[in-house]
Amino acid sequence: MKRATYILLLFSLSRCFTPDVYLPEVDSEKINLTLNIDEPSSFIKLGYPTSTLSKQKYNWQLKFDNNSSSWGVYTNPSQPIRVINTTINRFELINNKSIDGNTIWQYDEVKNNQIQSSIGSWGDFNFSNPESHKDVYVLNWRQDSVEYYFKFQLLDAGINTYHIKYGPLDGTVTYTDSIIKDDIQLYSYFSLVNNIKINSIEPQTDDWHIHLNYQVDSISKYSRIPYSLTSTENIGLFPSAELNHKHVEIHIDSLLDYEQINYIEAKNFSYEKSNSVIGLFYLKDQATNEIKLNSRQNLILRSQEEYYVIRPINLIGNSVNNYTVTIEIKKL
Repeated sequence: MKRATYILLLFSLSRCFTPDVYLPEVDSEKINLTLNIDEPSSFIKLGYPTSTLSKQKYNWQLKFDNNSSSWGVYTNPSQPIRVINTTINRFELINNKSIDGNTIWQYDEVKNNQIQSSIGSWGDFNFSNPESHKDVYVLNWRQDSVEYYFKFQLLDAGINTYHIKYGPLDGTVTYTDSIIKDDIQLYSYFSLVNNIKINSIEPQTDDWHIHLNYQVDSISKYSRIPYSLTSTENIGLFPSAELNHKHVEIHIDSLLDYEQINYIEAKNFSYEKSNSVIGLFYLKDQATNEIKLNSRQNLILRSQEEYYVIRPINLIGNSVNNYTVTIEIKKL
């Protein structure tokens, strides 16, 4: 009887204490990704397991923002493409005499993790029936050992359509075309050389979160990040991460160890929309310009109240042009 009373007492007392709260065991995995300037880039879809997808490499020159509430025309960073605004809106007046040795070229560049286009600032597109300023731009790039000079004009932009005019700078032929916004992809891609729209560059928006690729920008601006040389002395091609800003927000942390970051920590971070981060996970060997890992940099992603933390853990190769990185992804 005493034994039964003792057991009952212990059972009653145990109900007075709140059990410890344990964080759930997290899913973690490692994937290898090879980056090569001449090969397809890698798109990553987070989940468990994580999946990767390499899309066809194609020599496109322009991509058009498909977001219903924004307008933007961007250039292919891997070529790279340089641009001037002639500030003239009569297409037929722009020819080979429109550029000379004093021409100041511009490139798309990253500012505060956002791509700033060298082709216009389309603030007037915020209206319901927008029209561009119709400035004619000259684009120059080298492709397969051929030097190209094209002129490009954004004639106007309807509710969901870009109307464009373009052709070689020598005026031998002129084209007009329409790019219809299609929200199944973040961007619509276009080849000026081949006069075609291309649908095979980017997966559908629901099929990726991160795109590992390259981005052209100023060498002096990113002096601590490894780069590949381009034909222009002060412009380099940097390893970059493009973010699917339709589905993810990011926080970059270099204070906490990877093991310290859990669901509770992640919920307290501040997050921002971003479409590109230059040099994520990488540092430059100052003596050789060779690529090395930044082991203290963690990328935290928030997607529909799911949280992921990503870090680099291994690097094979020392050239920005061709290397393989192993990243670890932990779902919190």
